[in-house]
Amino acid sequence: MLRQIFLSLLRIYGLCKKEFLTIVMDKGSLQVLIVPIIMQCLIFGYGASFELKHIPFVYFDNSQSKLSTDLVFEIENTPHFELLKKCPSRECVKDSVDKQEVLLGIIFEDDFMENRSVNLILDARNTASANTAQSYVQNIVNTYSEKNKLGSFLKIENRYRFNPNNITRFSILTAMVLTLSVIQVLMLSGLSISREREEGSYDMMLMTPTTPLEILLGKALPTIIIAFLQSMLSLAICVFYFDIPMQGSLFEFILCILCFAFSVVGMGMMVSVFAKNPMQSMIICFLLIMPMVMCSGMITPVDAMPDWFHLVVYLDPLYYGLTILWRIYLEGMSLSEIWVYILPLIISGFFTMSLCVYLFRRKLE
Repeated sequence: MLRQIFLSLLRIYGLCKKEFLTIVMDKGSLQVLIVPIIMQCLIFGYGASFELKHIPFVYFDNSQSKLSTDLVFEIENTPHFELLKKCPSRECVKDSVDKQEVLLGIIFEDDFMENRSVNLILDARNTASANTAQSYVQNIVNTYSEKNKLGSFLKIENRYRFNPNNITRFSILTAMVLTLSVIQVLMLSGLSISREREEGSYDMMLMTPTTPLEILLGKALPTIIIAFLQSMLSLAICVFYFDIPMQGSLFEFILCILCFAFSVVGMGMMVSVFAKNPMQSMIICFLLIMPMVMCSGMITPVDAMPDWFHLVVYLDPLYYGLTILWRIYLEGMSLSEIWVYILPLIISGFFTMSLCVYLFRRKLE
């Protein structure tokens, strides 16, 4: 009995040793095990921060009082805020917030000394950033009130632009319209060619008169259609179930979703061309999804990330996709106003698809 157990343990040891050596000797496996860990630690370390610094703000002071001047000085002289300009009117404050020049606008009315009320106008397209900025101002005002022993605490009155009730689901649920599609699109397109290789139909496909471009388009188009249908389903849930009204054009919204899907499919096809089997495709796609979500601004405000890290953010198609989505859905902007965010998606899609065709042809030679 003991001999059988000993022999069984020896066999298990031999299999474990063989498997371990197989992993260690395979350069591809080592890269998958080590490089992604380092990359994701760096991305999450710099990207996962909810602290905002140098928040741009403007103010309009109609009271011209010493108290309002002191408050602006206190807010400006913190690492969290940076004064962009002093506005000559309330409309200037509102326009600065609407155009996303600033996250915060402060208004001191002519009766400020009587009602002790500080009016804030916050850009609530990203509720996390708006709430963080509001809490910073609240702390500064409370600290000032205590330090100067004011008879009554100053009041903060908030007005949230593009999300009047500051409902978190406005930004989170609308973001899921694209985020859920990213997962499916990357997985489907990433598995498209590697799955053919494993099933043995890859060689049969190459024996047909179809060109590499035709093969890749044949794989990409169904994935784009599926991504579009998923996005429409998510959109319907947002509009009809959660009562999040769409402010912009549905047609323009659909065009932007197709541009986004085209860009992400190009990335997925790149994965599929390089991956040797479906397992590799799934691992690579998973390693891409988490950093894309983290860098998009959906979870952590982009303003909370270091300036140099913005270069990484600008390579993320989900960042452009969510910016476009929020501006059409919540703000009602038109394509002519957001083309600077659409262009990178189109360029990315054509670049990755062209590179896929080139690499596919090289592998066939």
